[in-house]
Amino acid sequence: MTEPVSPQSQPPPKPSISLIQTKRAAVQALRVMIACTITYAVSQLLHLQQGYWAVFTVLIVMQASVGATAGMAVDRLVATVAGAMLGGAAVFVTPPEPLTVGIALICVVGFSSFVAARVPRLRNAGLTAAIVMLTHSANVPVEIFVIDRIAEITLGGVVGVLASLFILPTRSRTIVLDRFGSALDVMARILRTLATAVEKGEPVSASEANIALRQSLMATETLLTDAQRERALWLTKHGISEAIPRSLWRIRNDMTYVSHIVETPFPPAIVEAIGPQAGRVLEAQARFAEACGQALRAGGEIDPKLLSAGDEAFEAAFSALQNSTEAQSMGFSETGRLFGLDFTLRRMRQNFLDLADRIRESDVK
Repeated sequence: MTEPVSPQSQPPPKPSISLIQTKRAAVQALRVMIACTITYAVSQLLHLQQGYWAVFTVLIVMQASVGATAGMAVDRLVATVAGAMLGGAAVFVTPPEPLTVGIALICVVGFSSFVAARVPRLRNAGLTAAIVMLTHSANVPVEIFVIDRIAEITLGGVVGVLASLFILPTRSRTIVLDRFGSALDVMARILRTLATAVEKGEPVSASEANIALRQSLMATETLLTDAQRERALWLTKHGISEAIPRSLWRIRNDMTYVSHIVETPFPPAIVEAIGPQAGRVLEAQARFAEACGQALRAGGEIDPKLLSAGDEAFEAAFSALQNSTEAQSMGFSETGRLFGLDFTLRRMRQNFLDLADRIRESDVK
């Protein structure tokens, strides 16, 4: 039988989340306002026929980080070029009659939807093609009309990226590293909960906290794509090692396995023999997780000695237990749980060391 989740196993509290979100929203609003102002002014100076599409593009591509904005702008430009050329070709070969235009529009939209299903970045190509077909004026050559649409959307995309890059910029890399650091803080809380349970021989359940941690890692991996795009577009000097999330997933899986092992308390004799020592190992791993999180956020060295505290004592206690009379009387299930705990603690220690190496590779400063 297990007790409710300890408060320590819950995700960290967010007392200032409203203030942080308000600040980020205000910064984003400022970026969008400035970008729209610049885009509108440039479109007027260049006498673009439908300059409002440049403004619309700014509103579409502007995201919370530089990497996300750049990715959206590139996808928007690729889809625009494809859609404008497809729509222009349809206008060029279609007689200007309502019926023929309607049939051509259906064919173009259907083809665009099929391609977008296979290539998601082209999901806006059908919209652009339809706009070209429905708004083209007979007084303007098709090729000029298509070039104007591409120029307008390119203008909006470029201004949007530059605004994200130079106006109070928020790097995707910074966001991802902070999220990984927060995940490590949650890991430390869970490890301390498990340490207390092992040391005192108390029932514990950290399943909800482990599920929340899993969801956090999945969401952060999605943002990692934006950070990698920043690096690919030379918008930042340093990347993030793809091995960092893999190491975090391995640690999370080890923690889940330890949670299952200690969910039911060990017999009092085993708790007395190895409980305090195992608890110190888990506490050392919790401190190491916090050190890794701090290194991800602010840089600095990670002291591997933090992870070694309690290892020798646990190994000695485990060896003594193996040769004791209590070990002779243990059932098969208890023996499997005991060796599973020993193996998983060793593996988790190695995964933490691997994580520290990957953090150093990312050159966090």
